[in-house]
Amino acid sequence: MKRVTLIICAALLSSGMAFAQQKKSSKKTTKVVAVKKVEAPENVKTAFQQNFTGSSDVKWTKSSAGNWIANFTQSDVKTSAEYNGEGSWVATRTEFGTNIPEGVSSTLKTKYPAAVVKEGWKIERSDVAAYYKISIDDNGAAKTVLLNEAGTITE
Repeated sequence: MKRVTLIICAALLSSGMAFAQQKKSSKKTTKVVAVKKVEAPENVKTAFQQNFTGSSDVKWTKSSAGNWIANFTQSDVKTSAEYNGEGSWVATRTEFGTNIPEGVSSTLKTKYPAAVVKEGWKIERSDVAAYYKISIDDNGAAKTVLLNEAGTITE
């Protein structure tokens, strides 16, 4: 009788292990969500057209702060312009990539001679003077450097 009980326990144990090893098929369903096209109010569009005449293929988004952001390409440069709900300009961010202006580039070469420029932006805001934000790789260390229009590093 002990043998029969032992054989039954061994069979149950081995069958439990076999079922535990089976791979469960998990089908993940992916929902496709249509992105709703966002359009800025007319006063914001009018203010944008006054500042950036001739810009085409403008894509509008709304920030969490409630400002309207126009993303577009001007003279083969990616640019975004931000306006508040009343149509007042807040900021412009122009992406330079690695083609940064000479004054900024010479300051970076002096201060960080071994640095490699990863990307750069010119940021113009309504509340401060225009400045450049440059991401560099300085001997394996990622850094962000802020420079004013004259090429002076600002901290």
